[in-house]
Amino acid sequence: MSTKLDSNESGLRPFSKLASLFVAATLAAAPHVSFAQHEVDDDAGDRGPIKINGNENAFGYSQMAMMAIMQELPDINRYAWEETKALIDAIAARELVPADYVVPTAGSGPVLQMAAMAYAAPGKNVVSVEPGYTQLVRTFEAFGGDVKTVPLNDKLEYDLEALKGAIDEDTVMVYLCNPNNPTGTTVDPDALKSFIKELPEDIVAFVDEAYLELADGGLEKNSMIGLVREGENIILARTFSKVYGMAGLRVGYGIMKPDTKSKLRKFSMGGPNKLGCVAGVASLQDTMFFEESVNSYRTVRKMVTDKLDELGVEYAEPQGSFVFMKTGIPIEKFQEMMEAEQVLVGRPFPPMLDWCRVSIGTEEEMSTFLSVFESVMRSQGKI
Repeated sequence: MSTKLDSNESGLRPFSKLASLFVAATLAAAPHVSFAQHEVDDDAGDRGPIKINGNENAFGYSQMAMMAIMQELPDINRYAWEETKALIDAIAARELVPADYVVPTAGSGPVLQMAAMAYAAPGKNVVSVEPGYTQLVRTFEAFGGDVKTVPLNDKLEYDLEALKGAIDEDTVMVYLCNPNNPTGTTVDPDALKSFIKELPEDIVAFVDEAYLELADGGLEKNSMIGLVREGENIILARTFSKVYGMAGLRVGYGIMKPDTKSKLRKFSMGGPNKLGCVAGVASLQDTMFFEESVNSYRTVRKMVTDKLDELGVEYAEPQGSFVFMKTGIPIEKFQEMMEAEQVLVGRPFPPMLDWCRVSIGTEEEMSTFLSVFESVMRSQGKI
């Protein structure tokens, strides 16, 4: 669901000619700046490195967000009180929750860290999976708590029964990244809802939905937002860094009940910056960009998996902005071989150290990746 806000509700003002001229002059004086995140030259010898290692959006970001940023530039000397409120209101309207359920942050990472700090204590534990995204569990451990992990199933998906079996009297949180990073696999939404509802009341379920817009069926089919509305003990995290292409602006948010929010508040790390706030509001309005971004991801993602099928390379079923594939080559060696061809791929994810996570780039970038990938794999006798 998207909600159209007028200029007063979003905190935006009529476009400033001064701002427009300023930005145009700045871009003209800096020809290296491009609105596309990456450019791939037809001459492979002249192209720069292809960065498909950080799960960034290679398709750019909303033109409406760009215009909102330009409008806001003359007032960047002011704090973002009004703009933050406008962002909270826009998120609340989109998610159909009260505004006091929304915690705006600089990317979704702070939501993960604040939750870990709020619940970690000596003798208490968080249950999660391996391989999985580790920002929350590492912070939980750093603040004195314990981490219990279970392996994924044979399809590299969450094993909810194994997670349930790992929970004990000292468990205070279960962390689920859906789709899972690095495997990109999702959890059946009905099974996940049942799992969360069956948790003891004093255990909070943290569901990280950073990539969920890109899954088959999107948020409408897969999100756990309905459990938040029903009052379940759950924290939901979202970000503007992925499908909305705003990784450099650092905008994210958590959604939770007010009493849970009060537990996290004393560990607050501050909210998004002013430009991020107005860009976030504009991005929520720009349904055309959202659809184009999702379609671009899915189209190029399928192009990659079709080629992997052709080559006979094993991979996890991708539902996010990346593909996790088995190279059969130690990841450090594979990284070095790919970097020698100016292609940067993902880091190690123990214990699967002969697999590689590759972010989805533009069609041109992924065509180059697949060509280099095939050459490297053949040179090592893996295909």
